Amino acid sequence: MANWTDGPEYAPTQRPVAFEAPPGEPLQVPPAQPNAAAGAPLEQPAWQPPQGAVAPLEALVPAVAEISRDPHSAFTTTSSPMTGTSSAWGSAHSTTGTSDHPGWTPDQPLVTSATTSAGGVQNPNPSTWPAPAGDPGAAAIASRGLNFPPPQQAAPSFPQPGTPDWFAPAPQAQWRPPDQTVTVAQMWRGATPGLMIALIVGALVNPLSVVLLLVAALLAGRVRYRVSRIRHIFAWSFGLLAAVGTMGLLNSDLDLGTAWSVLSGWAQVMCWVIPIIVLLQVGAGIRANEPPNQP
Repeated sequence: MANWTDGPEYAPTQRPVAFEAPPGEPLQVPPAQPNAAAGAPLEQPAWQPPQGAVAPLEALVPAVAEISRDPHSAFTTTSSPMTGTSSAWGSAHSTTGTSDHPGWTPDQPLVTSATTSAGGVQNPNPSTWPAPAGDPGAAAIASRGLNFPPPQQAAPSFPQPGTPDWFAPAPQAQWRPPDQTVTVAQMWRGATPGLMIALIVGALVNPLSVVLLLVAALLAGRVRYRVSRIRHIFAWSFGLLAAVGTMGLLNSDLDLGTAWSVLSGWAQVMCWVIPIIVLLQVGAGIRANEPPNQP
């Protein structure tokens, strides 16, 4: 018999006489949480300026003693491992030298051994240097004891712009045809072994020729060269098989066994012909340097 645990529609219509105390312990009463807004003013406080005199803000910042420097005096530098004369930067910015012969800096002109005076002192004034004489390249070669033939100007390999040869077609002797040698292994790999094996087995086994021709048509998308043409070949083949099957079914008074045997014979012939066409198409694609398709 149903009771009140089966749903509200089975609840008793009369009030019970008494209620039994539950066997479990009573639930704990959670402690009261303190009110964070207790004691807050009821009205929003208004801002008021300070009643007494206060110190200005700039007086609160500690004073820093400024280091005074004469702008007419030169800066002093301190050498370090990175700026010493042993480093590249220090060598380029070195100020070593004497009062008579100051050290060289990058902003000064180069001084060679040829610009020396009678006393052996280098002359830093370029306007008083003598004019160069002779070929400096030949002098350098002669000083090293080398004897090279004089350079010869090569004949121009391209016609000059504006001349009739500029607008003429390129000579055929400069163009070399690519390697047109195609092996059977390359055609086999381009046609994919799966497609070729399915067609060969279909050509040898007559009852499975129709099924294996369908499997080869599904694998035609993995051919690496001229996929669209090979798919068209399979499409024309299945169109011819459909026409032959329909004619065979009508001529045999709807005899499925006879129609299937005729259809298998035609499919077996196609399994002999299509591999040759596929290999020729793949070889033509390789010979024409066409990029292979990604399966």
